[in-house]
Amino acid sequence: MPKALTSRDGLGDTIRQFSTPKQTRKTAFVLPKAEDNSPTVERVAKGDYETVGSGKKARRAKATVVNTLHMAGDITGDDVASAKKWQREYDLARNGYFEALPLWERNRVEQEEALKHDDISWLIFRGRASAHLREVSSSLGLCSFKILNWMLVQELSLSAMGALLYPGVSRAQASHKVSGRCAHVLQQLTEFYALRRAERSKKHTDQKLKKLLVRVPQI
Repeated sequence: MPKALTSRDGLGDTIRQFSTPKQTRKTAFVLPKAEDNSPTVERVAKGDYETVGSGKKARRAKATVVNTLHMAGDITGDDVASAKKWQREYDLARNGYFEALPLWERNRVEQEEALKHDDISWLIFRGRASAHLREVSSSLGLCSFKILNWMLVQELSLSAMGALLYPGVSRAQASHKVSGRCAHVLQQLTEFYALRRAERSKKHTDQKLKKLLVRVPQI
């Protein structure tokens, strides 16, 4: 005959069930995936993109006319520096901001002028840049100034500028003509900056000579 159950029967199993820690499955926290705003494969394959850098640092970036001309050997490093200088002065005069140069490319005077301005001196700094732009426009001509704007501010491609300047010519021929004109404008810009530096250097030298010269009294 089976033994009668008491109120304490099965209590040991119950205690073991609740005293034994339950093994829970740990789930890893996954960070939300950042939205990829890089150009698509189809967009990168187009002709207005180029490879920048080498090795593991190589990447595809939007091609600029200045880089294209430099890689083709149509312009020199001095012409590239002139384009960057003109673009910085344009941004300062028209947009009101000044992009600082990297340490290895900084000019001492330019760096000093860009630092520690109050409201009045900043307006004077912008006005000086605007005057430089007018000098470039007056020296190179309005057409060359417009090409600089298309090339450096609006960042138009050679084919886009070719369609504006030579609407009745084939795309390849128009791009070839525009390429030559852009290279010539950048070379003119380099010559203009070099001439202005020479004039400033001569003026500075003349001022030093005036300080050194001593008037000799007549006997």
